[in-house]
Amino acid sequence: MAATGCDNYKDYFDYLEKNQEEYGRLFMDLTIKVGGFFRNRAVFEMLSDKIFPDIIIAKESKNDSTLRIWCAGCSFGEEVYSVAITLVEYLKKNEKKINSYNISIFGTDIDDKALEKARAGVYDAEAVKEINKEILDSYFILSKTTNLETPKKFRPHLPYYLVVDSIKQMVNFSSHDLASETKMSPPAGIVANYDLIFCRNLLIYFSEPLQKRAFSNLFNSLNPDCYLILGKSESMPEFLKPFFVKQHPQHEVYKKI
Repeated sequence: MAATGCDNYKDYFDYLEKNQEEYGRLFMDLTIKVGGFFRNRAVFEMLSDKIFPDIIIAKESKNDSTLRIWCAGCSFGEEVYSVAITLVEYLKKNEKKINSYNISIFGTDIDDKALEKARAGVYDAEAVKEINKEILDSYFILSKTTNLETPKKFRPHLPYYLVVDSIKQMVNFSSHDLASETKMSPPAGIVANYDLIFCRNLLIYFSEPLQKRAFSNLFNSLNPDCYLILGKSESMPEFLKPFFVKQHPQHEVYKKI
């Protein structure tokens, strides 16, 4: 209201009706972008030590080579790339061939501009400062010259770091409303059947009815015996607790029964 010089809600509503581009500006102010590579590192350690081994062993016992992962509310893409890198590192460490698996990793958000930046996979030095040198050297390209293939608006002050193509090609970014009443999971995924879903620090901003709808969508999108990872400030709602087992006392990691 202050930015548009409106004195009350009615005036701002009228302003919105007459200036459609204001919806976009309001939307950008209301959505909260909290990212970071390997955020809450202990969760990624658990991913490598417990979750991926459990999923892969179960897959191999069924002769199933598909592996489907969804990161909801992915913002600028750091979490999605972190999951992809962790998976590749786990497979390499355990001498498993990556191309033996049909891997699909989806990152979704309702902010198209954030998704555009995620697809570019370009980050400044501040964004990657928490990544250890071995991972940084293996999965990022340090560029001190202008990369003409990268959209100009995503070229930060040099130097910058570009996610390597082998990781970018594993990931599909698309727009999706987690609380949708018609689309349970990302349309780009065609079918649900996810083995792992990240949805961290997003649902705390939802009203109770929206939370219930979003949790229902997540539950129905997840395969049995597979994992849902929430943020530290979130917890499983009462109506779904009978269908999940919490996997760690300090982390909101749940396995669907």
